[in-house]
This record gives sequence, C-alpha cells and structure tokens, in this order.
Amino acid sequence: MPQSTAWKRWLSLRAYGLVTSTLFRPTTPPEKMRARFEHFGAASTAALRRKFPQLVFESHAMGPLAMESVRAVESPRCAMIHLHGGAFVMGSTRSYRNRAMRLSYHCNAEVFVPEYRLAPEHPYPAALDDALAAWRYVRALRRNLPILLTGDSAGGGLGLSALVRLRDLGGGIPCGAIFLSPWTDLTMSGASIDANRRKDLWLTRRHLECWARHYLAGADARTPLVSPVFADLSALPPLLLLAGENEILLDDALRIGETATRAGTSARVLVGKGMQHDWPLTLPWLDESRSAWTEMRRFISKEVPQ
Repeated sequence: MPQSTAWKRWLSLRAYGLVTSTLFRPTTPPEKMRARFEHFGAASTAALRRKFPQLVFESHAMGPLAMESVRAVESPRCAMIHLHGGAFVMGSTRSYRNRAMRLSYHCNAEVFVPEYRLAPEHPYPAALDDALAAWRYVRALRRNLPILLTGDSAGGGLGLSALVRLRDLGGGIPCGAIFLSPWTDLTMSGASIDANRRKDLWLTRRHLECWARHYLAGADARTPLVSPVFADLSALPPLLLLAGENEILLDDALRIGETATRAGTSARVLVGKGMQHDWPLTLPWLDESRSAWTEMRRFISKEVPQ
C-alpha cells in the first residue's frame, strides 16, 4: 500500500473512532444521540441537488409511515429498500440522504429509505412492522423493477428479520439482500465482542447492552425476529454480508453467513481487512470502501435479473 494511502487510511479510521466514541457513548440519552446524528449527518435535498443536479428525490407516505426515495442514475436497474442504522434509536431519511445517494449511484438503483419508528418510544416490533409495510408499498409501486433489501448496523439485523418474516408470511420476497455490519444478535454472544474490544474504535459491549434495552423493552433477546442469528435462515434470497475485521460485530455477520449456508441459502461474507463498523458508508473515500462497492455491484449483477 502506498505510504500516502496508508496515512489516509490510518487518519480516517482514528478520526472516525474519535468522533463516534465522543458523540455516541453507551449512556448518551437517545434524544441527544438523535440530535447529534442529525446535526452531523443531515443533508437537504436542495443542497444535494445543487451539487448533483441529476438527483431525483420523491416523498412517499404509507399512512403514518414516511419514506423517501432517491435516484442518482437515469434508468435504475433495480429498487432498493434500505433500512438505516442507528442502534434502533436514531437515524432518519435526512441523515441518510448522502448514503442513499451513494447506494443509488454505485448500485444503479432507486433507493427507498423508510422512516421506521425508533426506540425507546416504539420498541420491538414497531420497526419490523414498518419494514414490512415499506416492502409492500415499494413492491406495489415498482412492479416492473427487481427489489433488493439492504441495511446497515441495526438496519442490517432488522432487514434480515424482515426477510425471515416475509418468507414465513409467503406472497413474495426480495430477490437478494446486502447487509453492512449487521447487528444480528441482541444477546451479545458473539466471540468478537470481546475478542475485538481493543480493536473496535467505537463500539463496546456496554454500547450494545444499553441500546438493546431500549429496543427490547422486556422482549426476549433470543426471539428469532429480534436476533435473526437464532432464526431458521432457509429459503431466503441470496445474501451478501460485509463486516469490518476489527469491529466487535464481526461475528454477527460471520455466524449469519455460516448458518444461512448450512440452511441452503446462498450467503457470502466480505470482511474488510483492518476496517471498522459500517466502513463503506462512513468512510467512502478509502480504497477498501471502493473495493466493497465493487463487490456489491458484482452481487447485484449476478442476482438481479436483466
């Protein structure tokens, strides 16, 4: 690796760790985390259009559930429903506009981001119910486009739970799914939570324990639709999972890949060498992120019908 690239990588990762660990501590109240997440991540549609005039945004409403879509390409190959991260307690369409725009551009997709309800005001299963409502809406709206389900962090685990529920309900399922650094085990039983505790620059076991309590509100963390690592993963669409080598949630992705494969579901796990949580979305300028986007495009090319 060229020295300049190595320095850029080192500085980017350390800056990421410093910002996240300072702003989003385990005991930071959810309302304060939301405000900070919005302050640093929110982008207006007008500002993005001034920079990228080709962008097309649309607002959608499914009763009380709002959703926003973005097209960064003229003729999308597919539609994506992206379930945002944020530990089930923060995140919104506004704070995910930049990330949704990148997904649309890199994956040649129209990307829909639902404003699913957040904990602790709306604990499990509110977010899952909203994810299913988003699927039904997009499926009816884009009948002629293949639909993929994507998500990152808590949204990745939520997306996997949604796939399991859709399979059980029958009547249709996405043609594939991509999950980045998914949080799939709210019992925190993955070995990497302790093995990577000195390598993860942000997350700790205490973070996960505090955030899980907000989402669970007394529900059993071993419930398969809460922690899909314990679910039957058979008869699901092909999965691509990405996880950073140094993040504590590494095993949450690895175990899903192993369990899905044993159940007969096509699953591949891409581990980002030396990478942290959610790196393709949070650090898009790194070479490792560009490589991840390439693998995501390959997955879509393989799984999405022409």
